[in-house]
Amino acid sequence: MIGLPKLRLIDLFRELDDEELTALSAVLSEKKVKKNAPIIQASDSTDTIMFLLDGKVRVSLTGDDGREVVLTHIERGGYFGEIALLTGHDRSADVTALSDSTLFVLRRDDFYKHNESYTGFTLALLRELAIRLRETSIRVGDLALLDVYRRVAITLKRLGDEVRQETRSVWVIDKRPTHQELAAMVGTSREMVTRALKSLEEDECIRVDGKKIELIRLPK
Repeated sequence: MIGLPKLRLIDLFRELDDEELTALSAVLSEKKVKKNAPIIQASDSTDTIMFLLDGKVRVSLTGDDGREVVLTHIERGGYFGEIALLTGHDRSADVTALSDSTLFVLRRDDFYKHNESYTGFTLALLRELAIRLRETSIRVGDLALLDVYRRVAITLKRLGDEVRQETRSVWVIDKRPTHQELAAMVGTSREMVTRALKSLEEDECIRVDGKKIELIRLPK
């Protein structure tokens, strides 16, 4: 059985009472994966939800031409696999470990049995799904309505940590993604990202210092 202090490191479990968390710990299993190992592959028929205790993973899609589009990165405390858990359908995306990672795994059957007696976890999951749906709607709108220049800026804002400086906020990325990684997140080519970053720097929207990027303002 997994200890409650470890489980409370997972965002979805933090507000659960001890009774429900103890019940969950009895049906969760722990899994360790190495850096660059595939955790889930699109079209897999598995139906588990996974919670990230340690490490970082990438969620992505790969087109028929081999081009990868990064949907998101998930870090400690996050989760993935909820769509297959709730629907029973095959996996819709690839998930790859970006570092050595430790996961908690919950099977679909155990989730539904748990839900017969407890509702806290399910309600927390539904709230998070609503937030993710809203964020996805915004990103789809960005892809449809904004040019690459602005999409790159918005992606940098999403990746950065907000820091208050005097009368304004800036967003700081201490370890910036490569141009190829950024292209996969934005849904464009590496060359287009390189041009966009150069333009953003010339327009004083970003400041680049080695591997660090500061987003000073969004372009108009």
